Amino acid sequence: MNSFYGNFSRDTPPSQWGDTINTVEKLGYPLADALYWVDDYKTIYADDRTFTRFLQSYSRGMGRGRLTREAKVRRERPCRGFILSTGETTIEGEMSVIARMLILEIPPWEHRDPQGEALFKAEKLHQHLSGFTAHFASWIANQVAEEDYIQDVAEYFTNNIIGLSEKLKSKLGKRQANTDRVVRNWAVLMTVYQLLNQFIHDKNAHDILPPWQDVMIETVQTLREERASEVFLDLLSQLVASGQVAIDDNIRQPKEYPAGVQVVGYKHDGFIYLLPDVTLREVNKVQPLKFTTTAIGMQLKEDGLLIPGKSNLSVQKSVRGSVI
Repeated sequence: MNSFYGNFSRDTPPSQWGDTINTVEKLGYPLADALYWVDDYKTIYADDRTFTRFLQSYSRGMGRGRLTREAKVRRERPCRGFILSTGETTIEGEMSVIARMLILEIPPWEHRDPQGEALFKAEKLHQHLSGFTAHFASWIANQVAEEDYIQDVAEYFTNNIIGLSEKLKSKLGKRQANTDRVVRNWAVLMTVYQLLNQFIHDKNAHDILPPWQDVMIETVQTLREERASEVFLDLLSQLVASGQVAIDDNIRQPKEYPAGVQVVGYKHDGFIYLLPDVTLREVNKVQPLKFTTTAIGMQLKEDGLLIPGKSNLSVQKSVRGSVI
């Protein structure tokens, strides 16, 4: 639908992650505000560090800073296209990167279209689809000529943010930390869907646009699973359940534990007091976390699971001469 020239097919993407990140960025520079398909993400093509750097710069509209041979700042040429990335996997353990994306799990063709009928119809029409986006853009330009249309679109966007935030709260309870970007991303997409729906109706083709669906709740749940605090608590619970570590239930008279069992905290008055450095060391033996005890503590505080002290991140106790 964005093939404005040439004879492209699903087997000839404009770019792929097997190219260098610099190539992906440079090819996306002239595609300002156009859909930019980058095919087949794999970690062997773009390692986590490189991919994270690229996506964070891309989301800010920035390119990679470089110097010329004369040590002068080279002019940036950031990727300006709207990246549509495909792949059999996605990056893990980087919550800030995942929050910048809309991740859609697409079943294989044989599950979506067992007899291939929908694909057959689409392939018969594909030669006509290159004009669709141009007609849609032209229609929007005509609407903008009307006095209040930009204000109407702004109101759609604002109302969508409110509606999606309420949906998130009703499904998951209290307000979830670090979800504003996810809500805004889906609000943008919903606003475009509303404009597209108006365009389709103006063309008297009411039945071709499928009903709105989103996976915002699933995205937020994925983000929670990627939060350092969530991973930390999950690994800690596994260690406690396996008997590799222990949380003593008597802070005044701690028990003696067998060799090899590490005490990581104590229970007292309905609360758990962890030894932060010891606990993180044991968790890192199972799965290294890229966060410090302070960073994890801040996230636990955001989640309402850590009770802050008067002058410290958390309430502290003294056990056998050590402060926990």
